[in-house]
Amino acid sequence: MKRSQRPTVVAVLLVLPLVLPLVLLGGCGVVARPDAAAWDDRAAQALTDAGSQVATVRLALASAGEGRTWSSYTTVLVVQAEEAAGRAEEDLARVQVPAARADTAAAVLDLLDRAVDLVAEARARAVAGRYDDAGLLDDLDRLEGDLRQAAP
Repeated sequence: MKRSQRPTVVAVLLVLPLVLPLVLLGGCGVVARPDAAAWDDRAAQALTDAGSQVATVRLALASAGEGRTWSSYTTVLVVQAEEAAGRAEEDLARVQVPAARADTAAAVLDLLDRAVDLVAEARARAVAGRYDDAGLLDDLDRLEGDLRQAAP
């Protein structure tokens, strides 16, 4: 090591033990209590997003069943809707639920889970080229209405 670099290395070694704990602990802090209004807003957004994806899947399947869209387009659309619905559910599931919203959170997350499952079922049918299942289209209609009604 060159003589001119030695003071710099010594200075870094002396300062590092003093600065490192501050840097590591600087990001730590007391987590604020969950805000009920903020959770409500996120839940409403997740329900709206999932409802939009369910409606998109329903429209895609109905259009493909009537021969108005290509099968590859329908499949891509339904796969993207499945991913978006899953993201909406996962994003809300990661948010700390305020104690006052525990029952509501369980119902909302259950509804979002139903949406993800039904969209996944629709994706499997779209990939298989089966677009004309009236029962599935009815289920998608009902679920989209439930999601819309649950979102304040």
